[in-house]
Amino acid sequence: MRKALHLPLLLLLLTGCSSSTTPATTRPSASTRPTASSSPDTITLATYNVEHFADHFRGFHMEQQAATRPANPETKDLVDAIKRWNTENQWEIANVITDPAFSPDILCIEEGPEQSDLDFFNKRWLDSMYATVIVFPSNSQYHQTVDMLLKPGFKILDRKDRYYLEPDSAGQNKRGERLFARGPAFLRVQAPSGYTFWVGVTHQKSKSGNSLEVSQWRVREAKRTHEILKELRAIDPDVVLLGDMNDDLGPDEYESKPDSGGDSIAALVGPPSDGFLLATKPLADKKEISFHGYSNPKYRSLIDHAIVSPDVSSRLRSVQIFQNQWTPVASDHLPVMLKINAAPTAQQ
Repeated sequence: MRKALHLPLLLLLLTGCSSSTTPATTRPSASTRPTASSSPDTITLATYNVEHFADHFRGFHMEQQAATRPANPETKDLVDAIKRWNTENQWEIANVITDPAFSPDILCIEEGPEQSDLDFFNKRWLDSMYATVIVFPSNSQYHQTVDMLLKPGFKILDRKDRYYLEPDSAGQNKRGERLFARGPAFLRVQAPSGYTFWVGVTHQKSKSGNSLEVSQWRVREAKRTHEILKELRAIDPDVVLLGDMNDDLGPDEYESKPDSGGDSIAALVGPPSDGFLLATKPLADKKEISFHGYSNPKYRSLIDHAIVSPDVSSRLRSVQIFQNQWTPVASDHLPVMLKINAAPTAQQ
């Protein structure tokens, strides 16, 4: 899936052609849209950066704006072409999410759209597979939100999503006075089994224009996020954080500098004495990737991660990168999924 509307693509769309061999107006088959975990004592959590997801609703918003202006046949043709392009992209993404081998009970999305667009996507393309759809508040300047979708039966017990208001300890960064752009945000959730835990989503500072200053900023985000994980663990010992961390495990050229603050992933996980585990480390050890970047190999690595508290680490059943025939075109990221034992504790 290409995210920029280049002229050749516009010409292709204006002629009514499609790059897909399958009708893009057909939602995935109902038989492929499971709405509950295969086992009540196992739940699937996932993080999925859907590249520029908000752009896939642009045609609809352009159509709404055009309705307030004098009619223009050329503009209508262009808007119709963009809508067809958007429809195909939404269909590709839905074919990833609804795959029975994926279909997470709780899905965390980065680079998400606005609330009304995500609600539409869930209803139109996922057949309302998710009962709860949340777009968290943020400081994003690029219509890139962090979102969480939960299937029926999952109850929200608490919500912590105001961290985006916190100031940057450095006083200022390129975006302003606040530390975080997109997350972190957390929900304390009760699974259908009765098991309770925190689940969070975040999207750390990107490596676009990476530099020592950018690396230091990302490390500040990571260190504060680790503090938040410890604060939440004091409320409920079971904590999971998923997201696009925009960094792989180990120091890069800037993180290797003495005044960088070090590796942001190490800062996010924290010292061994804190007990948090990088659940995606086995994937990193096997050199698996979550960011493929289409044909561009730059930054091709494992940058989407899951961090869990000690109580969750003993519940981990599997961690994997999910791929099907649609993932190479639906986004420049691949989903990362983990399954955990959701049997309630004696106290729960």
